[in-house]
Amino acid sequence: MNDSAAERRPRTGTGPEEGPYASREVSVDAASEPPGTSGPRPRAGRPDAPATGTVEATPEPDTSEEEAERGSIITRLADLQRSLGRFFARDRSMPLMASTLTMQQFKVVMFLTFAGPTSGQELARHLGVGLATVTGIVDRVVAQGLVTRHEDPHDRRVRLVELTEAGRRLTGEIIEAGTGGYVRLLRRLDTETLRTMETVMRKIEDAMRDLHAEETVTDAVNGVIDDISSDISSDVSSGVAAHAAEATVATEESAATGRFPDPG
Repeated sequence: MNDSAAERRPRTGTGPEEGPYASREVSVDAASEPPGTSGPRPRAGRPDAPATGTVEATPEPDTSEEEAERGSIITRLADLQRSLGRFFARDRSMPLMASTLTMQQFKVVMFLTFAGPTSGQELARHLGVGLATVTGIVDRVVAQGLVTRHEDPHDRRVRLVELTEAGRRLTGEIIEAGTGGYVRLLRRLDTETLRTMETVMRKIEDAMRDLHAEETVTDAVNGVIDDISSDISSDVSSGVAAHAAEATVATEESAATGRFPDPG
């Protein structure tokens, strides 16, 4: 009898599942794996199989974007502050609008309000002008009866500038007028916004105190440097004058006696 092609095909293996169409895959990895090793081997490039011994670097925060955002916010806040200033400036009933003070004179009056009696040199440093300029400004404010000059009780060489009663009354009215307009604005805000504003204003007040302390130290150091410079200049001038006087006396004596000192 004739056998079919399937029956004539040689059969391999001994398992009952093995037939003429059974697949026989041979793993190259398994064949080349050394004895004693078993289990699946991680495939290259798998995200769930990081390389051993490596530490992933933590990315540093990008501060440039934060600084740019801070700059934009500060600019917007400054614009809002200017808008508030323009809003209050429209109120012609404010005492400042009724006064005849120039901006420099107003700065002198307001500085004296918070600083108290001050020397002309300190006023000049605060305004960033020369002592002669500040003397002229103070003269015109004195003529309006808002400030006065008197000797420093601790150093009679120094003359202090101080507000008069009229000057204190004017600055008090200016401050109160500005505060009244601000209060009218605040009353239009809801309670939650007012709480938030109070928290922010407390932080601004703390920053203001820190800045004032730094400026006070800087002003004190600058004042000491100015005093030292003045003393040095005075000593140098006195020394030069003394040497010049001695040289004049020696020259006159030499001319009278005919004997001149040895140059060596």
